[in-house]
Amino acid sequence: MTCNFIRIQKILKNKIIISILFSIFSSCFLFGCVPSIVKNNQNNQTDSIILPTMRNDQLKSPTFNLKRFPDQVALLLPLSGTYKREGESILNGFLSAHYSLNKDNQGIKNINVYDTQKYNNIEEAYDLAVQEGAKFIVGPLLQESVKELSGKIAFSTPVLSLNSIDNDNPIIGMYQFSLSSIDEVISTSNKVISDQNKYGVIIMPNNELGYQLKEIYTNTFQSMGGLIIDHQAYDPENQDFSEELKELLSISNSEKRYRRLSANLNEYLAYNPRRRQDIDFIFLLATDTTNAKLLKSQLNYHLSGDKPIPVYSTSNIFSFNTDLNDLDGIIFTDAPWVIDQQTWLADLPSILRKYWPGDAIQSRQNAMGYDAYFLVSELNTIKSNNFQELNGATGQLYMTNNGKIRRRLAWAKLVNGTLQIHEENNVIEQ
Repeated sequence: MTCNFIRIQKILKNKIIISILFSIFSSCFLFGCVPSIVKNNQNNQTDSIILPTMRNDQLKSPTFNLKRFPDQVALLLPLSGTYKREGESILNGFLSAHYSLNKDNQGIKNINVYDTQKYNNIEEAYDLAVQEGAKFIVGPLLQESVKELSGKIAFSTPVLSLNSIDNDNPIIGMYQFSLSSIDEVISTSNKVISDQNKYGVIIMPNNELGYQLKEIYTNTFQSMGGLIIDHQAYDPENQDFSEELKELLSISNSEKRYRRLSANLNEYLAYNPRRRQDIDFIFLLATDTTNAKLLKSQLNYHLSGDKPIPVYSTSNIFSFNTDLNDLDGIIFTDAPWVIDQQTWLADLPSILRKYWPGDAIQSRQNAMGYDAYFLVSELNTIKSNNFQELNGATGQLYMTNNGKIRRRLAWAKLVNGTLQIHEENNVIEQ
């Protein structure tokens, strides 16, 4: 390959060989800065360690210390079927990073893309990629494929999967990178403590994931000196959560006391329900933006006339091109790509809209593909140094001792339907 272009070939059977004349894009893919490696002070490396939440100003204007990329990288992605959209968004993010870096012929020389839906199993796609010269493999995306690959392959070529599985011990030759809700829950614990809130309650969906995240958050938060006083599950298929919220806020108990007293006296009594006064915050776990709007509006009703209480949440509450006024006041965590639009990622959404107009604006999968590109070069660096981090589009990335890439995230508050960057009062040093 020459210095200024990448070749494109047609789809040949089950493989797409990525090729583009870079000279067409060179004037457009000049981002200025790309991710950098930063050093964290941590001296212990375990999967359960809690890191401080990053300040948003840490995301601004990083510099990139280039490490050597493999000559040939294979992407194993679903580019047809149910998860076609997700696979394409990751691919577009990966290529955006490639075009931004490869203007000086610094990046990967050859990128081969394999549609994992075209193969009998993921091992077959892996074997073909290796046979055709891949020195590093990114993917697969689907969790069942990651699990299958982790159990059947002796890795002659290293893998950065784009999902994670439950494993305590490292899988030799496999690293796991995912947009895990666990990262957001851990970040929320740090944020709440940094805001000097100590006592809280959790409202979460009545499903397996809801209870899993509730347990993780409770254990994490209480290990940091906080206390979860109560929790309440709700049916995400419903639209009226009044009873669940009244139970969580102890309004139901207040109503019971009123009815009992009124019956004993046999007369009508003036009454204003009183919520519990022993909490500093509410952690709201919603399934999506619509679900979050319903919960927040009903919370507002039950908390009206009372002292405001902070409500924290995860990225599930937020989606672009949606009226967000009903979510005012919620403090939530998300990828820098989404939250901090004035930093080094500012041009990337417009580039994606221009060259991939069918893709979602600022898709989190775009950000994942973008980060995966630089992780190919930086894995050995962040692996060999205790909690060395990569400033990425999905967060500050670090590796645990079982080969999983974890993320520290950015924070925002919804004010009048718009995003407001929300900084920590202080950074917790563990």
